[in-house]
Amino acid sequence: MHNLLRFIKLNQALLLFILIEGLSVSLLINNNSYQNNKTIKVSTQITGYIYEKINLLSNYLALKEKNDYLAEENAKLKTLLTNHEIFIDSTFIKNKKFKYISSKVIKNSVKKRNNFLTINKGIKHGVKNGMGVVTSEGVIGIVHSVSQNYSLIISLLHHKSATGIFLKKNMHTGILKWHGFDYRIATIQDLPVHITLNIGDTIITNSYSNIYPEGINIGIVANFKKNDDGFYNTNIKLLEDFNNLRYVYVVYSTEANEQLRLEKKIKNE
Repeated sequence: MHNLLRFIKLNQALLLFILIEGLSVSLLINNNSYQNNKTIKVSTQITGYIYEKINLLSNYLALKEKNDYLAEENAKLKTLLTNHEIFIDSTFIKNKKFKYISSKVIKNSVKKRNNFLTINKGIKHGVKNGMGVVTSEGVIGIVHSVSQNYSLIISLLHHKSATGIFLKKNMHTGILKWHGFDYRIATIQDLPVHITLNIGDTIITNSYSNIYPEGINIGIVANFKKNDDGFYNTNIKLLEDFNNLRYVYVVYSTEANEQLRLEKKIKNE
């Protein structure tokens, strides 16, 4: 303790300068959107690079798991190609205006109030802000920011996340949100009580968004109760295990800009 106090006393001018400089940089970044965006891009690039290097070791340790996953995905694709009926009914085929970019998750969180993922694809791979991220099991999130080689994803497990859904059996629509308690459970609070709802009913993405294709599975009804406001409070068990994410698809619509330009005319009138 004595040595620490002595060090502070001898270097008090330098330490004061560093403190003031740090506060100045912080104020500059937080109060200027240009500097803030630049900082996010640089930090995403640097942290993404570090996380990818760390993941190299885990890739070697999990090589068998990776091969098993690739074999399973190849089997699914072969099934689609050889079974005409399933091929026509596939979400990937029905939504021809959507394209997919495969990617690997190199950082993930599920225990925070606002969770993010980092993936190893960025600007040079065609990833842009606002694109959706999915797996074969369900919806994962939306691209928040990108660097040349990496992207930061706002997880479905985030308090600002809101995903448009259909109740698959009758196509009633609602909004799915996460309230921060359990990474396996999300909530829908706007399904009207006059519709028939059962435990085990499937929840899918709706057709109103340019972010996700319609018909991607999200979860199943775990339990529900009627509220006094005329709506159900419905807990949804997510089909994807967010604590075990390895590979994802960035998905984007090739017709999104055309639709947005048309809809913008209404807002301007």
